[in-house]
Amino acid sequence: MASLRELRKHLASVEMTGQMAGAMKTAAAVKFSRVSAVMETFSAYASACSALRERFGAALGTVLPPADPTAPPCYVLLGANRGLCGGYNIELYDYADRILSEAGDRILIAAGRHAVSHFRERGEEPEAVFDLPDAPEPSDAEPILNAALTLFREGRASSVILIWQRFVNTLTQVPSSFVLLPLDKTGGGTGGRDTAPEPLYLPDRETVLLTAAEACVRAEFLTRVFEATAGHQAATLTTMRSACDNAEETAAALTADISHKRQSEVTSSVIETSGGNARREE
Repeated sequence: MASLRELRKHLASVEMTGQMAGAMKTAAAVKFSRVSAVMETFSAYASACSALRERFGAALGTVLPPADPTAPPCYVLLGANRGLCGGYNIELYDYADRILSEAGDRILIAAGRHAVSHFRERGEEPEAVFDLPDAPEPSDAEPILNAALTLFREGRASSVILIWQRFVNTLTQVPSSFVLLPLDKTGGGTGGRDTAPEPLYLPDRETVLLTAAEACVRAEFLTRVFEATAGHQAATLTTMRSACDNAEETAAALTADISHKRQSEVTSSVIETSGGNARREE
C-alpha cells in the first residue's frame, strides 16, 4: 500500500494536471466561440456564393479548367496545430493516409503544425506547409488557397482536393474529402437560360463568370477551413473537459485515501502510546 507521502505527492500531481486541463479547456472554449462567430458571419457570404452556383450552373465549370488534365492531383490537408484533442488527429491521419496511398503520384499541401510533423515523421516533405491559426480569419487561410490555385493554374496539378474533419457538432467530427477544383461542370442549376432571359454581363460574360467561379471556390475552401478549426477546438474542449472531470474525481479519491491513511496512522499511534503507558504502570 502506498505511503502517506506517496499519496500526497500523487495528489499534488493530479491537481496540477487538473489545473492544466482546466486552463486548456477554457482556452479551447474561447477559441471555439471565436471560430463559431466567424462561421456564422461567413455563412451569409457562403450562401450568396451557393446562390451564384445555382444561378450560373454548369457555366462556372467551364471558366476554371485544368491547365494540364494529365498532371497529378493536389491534396490539401487541413490539420491541427497540436494534439491533446482525443482521436481528432488520429482519425484524420488514418483517413488521409488511406486516400493518399490510393492516389499514387500526387502533390501534398499541409496546414497545421501537427499535420506537418505527421508527414515529416513519415519521411514525406509536403510541397508547401502552412501554420493555420487555431481561430483563423479568412485572411489567414488565403495563402493556402493561393498556393493550391497557383499549382492548378500553372498545370502542375490537375485538381485540388481538400481533406479535413467535417464539423457535425461539438462531439462529432467526420473525416471527409472534397474536390475543390475543377468545378463540377454538371452544375447545380440551369444558368437561367430556361427560366429567365440571359442577363447582361459587364464588362463581359467571361470576366463575370470567372469572378463568380473564384468567389465560389474561395467560399467552399473557407467553409471547410472553419469547419476543420471548429472541429479541432470542439475536440480539444471535449477532451480537456473529460480530463478535468477525471482529475477532480481522482483528487477526491486520493484525498479520501489520505484522510483514511492519516486517521489509521493516528489510531495506531494512540494504540501504541496507550500500550506503552499500560506496560509502564505494570
